[in-house]
Amino acid sequence: MMSYKNFLITIFFLASCSNEVSDNQQNLSELMQPNQNYFISQYECTLSQNNNLNDLEQYIPKLSQLLKNHSFEYQLDFYFSDSQDDEIKNFIINVKNKESIDQENLSLFINSENNIFQCLQKNNNLVATTLISKLDQQDDIFYLEILDCEFGSDSNFGTFKVASDYFYNLLNEYSISYKADFLNSDSSSRNFYWHNFFNSSIDRDNFYASWIDSEDSIEIKDLFSEQSECFSSNSYIGYKVF
Repeated sequence: MMSYKNFLITIFFLASCSNEVSDNQQNLSELMQPNQNYFISQYECTLSQNNNLNDLEQYIPKLSQLLKNHSFEYQLDFYFSDSQDDEIKNFIINVKNKESIDQENLSLFINSENNIFQCLQKNNNLVATTLISKLDQQDDIFYLEILDCEFGSDSNFGTFKVASDYFYNLLNEYSISYKADFLNSDSSSRNFYWHNFFNSSIDRDNFYASWIDSEDSIEIKDLFSEQSECFSSNSYIGYKVF
């Protein structure tokens, strides 16, 4: 089976339809902007020196109750790197909401209501758009990849959207459970995040087996990889906490 790293190199991707897009098509694509589905804020967190993963697991039910008591309105997920050993010290708190997230109150709550961990804000109110959805429902425990990318000089969200639609149409020929979100800070930013979601490691492995060695996969790679650059990619196991 192809390694996870090679998998990322093979298909993710993304930026422009091709250099052969006509001027009229290019001008039209410039007008296309992401349709905001929800907002995302993330915190990079570290367990305190005298605490471990067991302490965090025992604290999570208390945290859920605290969130309910404070009428917390946001969805809260914990992301743990699936490459860490048993001594897990670092994780990401992912906060999701349909409306803009109140950062001041949220940051105060996260860092003041516990002595198990401390967090620093990673990003604030990213605009998230689901571009590919082949999941009936996302489970409370899931697998994801986060890629930090940048558009090439000749690409933009318009051409990116055309490309992702084509990718989605190709995936319809395969029995694959998968979701992909596009996130950026604003419409003028050339930097973006690409999040890939799978409900299980089996779904992820099925993606490898069904897609990676196909001619369609090669076509997507050739079509998109030339005009985009991804600086980092990390895989996580996600847990919905609230």
